[in-house]
Amino acid sequence: MAELRLDAAAEELLAPVRHVVDAGRAALPQSSRALRVRVGPLVETHRLDGTTLTLSEALLGPALHHPAEPVQPLPPLDRWRRAAGAVLESSVLLAEAERVGAVPVDDWVWRGLALFQVERVAPALDLASPEIAQAVVSGDLGRHPRAGVAVMEAWEILGVEPIARARQVLEGSPVSASEWLRLGQLVLDLARGPARRLPVLVGRPPERDVPCTLSPWSWGLLQVPAHQRGGFVAVEGPGTVAEPWAESGRILKTMAAATVADCSLRPESGGPVGRWSVASAQAFGQVLGARGVGFHFKSSGRCEVLLADAFVGPLASLDVGERVGTSGVVPAQWSVAGPWALRFRDVRTSHLTLHDRAADRFAVPARGFGLGEWLEALQEAPWAWQRAGDRLVLRGRMFGGDVEVRLRPEG
Repeated sequence: MAELRLDAAAEELLAPVRHVVDAGRAALPQSSRALRVRVGPLVETHRLDGTTLTLSEALLGPALHHPAEPVQPLPPLDRWRRAAGAVLESSVLLAEAERVGAVPVDDWVWRGLALFQVERVAPALDLASPEIAQAVVSGDLGRHPRAGVAVMEAWEILGVEPIARARQVLEGSPVSASEWLRLGQLVLDLARGPARRLPVLVGRPPERDVPCTLSPWSWGLLQVPAHQRGGFVAVEGPGTVAEPWAESGRILKTMAAATVADCSLRPESGGPVGRWSVASAQAFGQVLGARGVGFHFKSSGRCEVLLADAFVGPLASLDVGERVGTSGVVPAQWSVAGPWALRFRDVRTSHLTLHDRAADRFAVPARGFGLGEWLEALQEAPWAWQRAGDRLVLRGRMFGGDVEVRLRPEG
């Protein structure tokens, strides 16, 4: 075991817990270098510089707790437990640094890994509980790196060996946004996550609306108010959202996660906003030709279908399309019906006219002549939508059959 060199003040401070320190160090990975421990003036409880650990002189007493100890949500650690924990955690940090050939930094991986290993060999110190509580209360491991022990315990609950996974991260294996989100969902789960071990119930971070920004290595609880159109939470930066789609008229409650840098969350409409022209369609086993049909999806949730001498029908009926056309503007509303899905409503076709293309000899209301009924049938069921290159594809059902409509951008 690597040598432990204590100055006189550190020797006196650690005397009541020396048996815990010695037993813990014997069970922990060790560096080949000696750990020097001294007492000195520090605002924080302790600090590791190279192979020298400085313990704050405030740990000598007479107060039972160091003034930098957090007092909420759990009772603060006494000065002897803090000092013993500092020695054991520093021993682990030096060993892990030697193993990967790196200098320890003050982040959630290094600190969480060290604290997790100490907790395994010296559970009587109960060093992890305050940090787990901090992880739950703040949801921010960037600002509270020792709370990274909650991630170690979350990995363990998920069936991932925590020490091995943390070492992979130290060696360059990234933690993806989706993995970080899964970990956050468990850390903030008071019933299933690490917080279940705590002696008291702790609160979670307050819910936020968008737009907002998450700091690095944090999680945020979102509550987006209901909107008639619905919407979508867009992510800018290294992060993700568990459920980004807000359905029409429903409150969205979900979680977001940010990894290596700030991550901004902003509201978007959740639909294919813009002007589109129908290029072709397929329905009831037939390819349909189309002419003069345009959709204008507005971010407000309004939609206009513009028919200009329009015709949609089977290729075999193109001769009909050469003789007549339908014109008019059809107002409607669209809303988010789920992930990549929209619903049409309030489609009003009463002002459409059917006219003779050849000589403009007649213009009559278009009721009963086809396009008006097709447009009203858009309301029967939700429509899935996707971008395929610069094209927009809508897929849904009308008149009991599957329909696919392919559109191209206007302008």
